[in-house]
Amino acid sequence: MIVDKKPKEEPVIPPGEEQGEASPYTVNALCEVFNAVKEVISELREDEDNPDSPPLFKTVALNTGQLSRIKNNKWNREYMLPFPAAFIHLIDVRYLVQQARIGEGRATLRLQYVLNRLNNSDEEYELEGYRLFQRINVALQDAKSKYPALSERFNLTYFDQPESFDDALQPYWIDYEVWFTEYSAYKFRNYVDRYVVVPPFTNHSDQLEESNTDSHEDHPAPSYDEVSGFSK
Repeated sequence: MIVDKKPKEEPVIPPGEEQGEASPYTVNALCEVFNAVKEVISELREDEDNPDSPPLFKTVALNTGQLSRIKNNKWNREYMLPFPAAFIHLIDVRYLVQQARIGEGRATLRLQYVLNRLNNSDEEYELEGYRLFQRINVALQDAKSKYPALSERFNLTYFDQPESFDDALQPYWIDYEVWFTEYSAYKFRNYVDRYVVVPPFTNHSDQLEESNTDSHEDHPAPSYDEVSGFSK
């Protein structure tokens, strides 16, 4: 293996900004779910056996009523929208109120994928929407191990096929039950990480070297009898 021997350049930090990592507890749970699904759908290819083939869906976006405006308006003022397309939105978002489950929420993620095949009645393509449904579902279920936002619960609940051929577009719907946890607004708000040392059971020498950033030395440890409270 060839290893670059050149010294690494230190990153330039703009004035007024301190170096540090973002807290893992300040993420938006709903955004994480949306971004995970969007990334999985965007990675689907026309030829599933060829990762270099063009993306299956030319548009993957938040559902803001684009399809309705295209199909129902007399004058289509929508921006250019390539098809096939997939639109994602979260509906029926609700939060649990039990004291022991505060911060936990439930939602339905609705994925609407829209095909634009003109000859969709041909025997070769009449079941194309069903085949894509299976590909999408398999990809999302496989992604649970990669995306923490999908790992708690992301279960298929509903599928529906189009009942019209308006404007040569065929919209399909898939619903998923989603469980999520909102940390940033509840128990981890203003969270501060601390390492507790309780001699003689633990000490600074038990820490990982990179965790002991202040180079603390071990504290003098009393005897185990004194700590445990047992006496002969």
